[in-house]
Amino acid sequence: MSALASIQGLVFLLLTVAAFIVELVAFIDSLRYRDEVYRAADKRSKTFWTVILGISAVVGFLAMPPLQAMPIFISLLGFVAAAVYFADVRKGLRAVDPRFRNR
Repeated sequence: MSALASIQGLVFLLLTVAAFIVELVAFIDSLRYRDEVYRAADKRSKTFWTVILGISAVVGFLAMPPLQAMPIFISLLGFVAAAVYFADVRKGLRAVDPRFRNR
């Protein structure tokens, strides 16, 4: 039974680390664009997305197994915010940003 528990613990650790990395990359990526690009893409402001993604990265860090200071469902909300950023917001920003238009 302890082998199964250690495998489950390892899987949980890998999933929480992966979620934290996705949240951190989304936060860093949101800093790359100017506020005008957010407005031109008709997305919320840069401040909104950087605050949301920054909080989700902090929550993701605090949800990792050594700390586990946050409940898992709150960490899941942070991952959902990062997923929405990558699936919707980033695509809109890249469509409007002149640095990525010709690619």
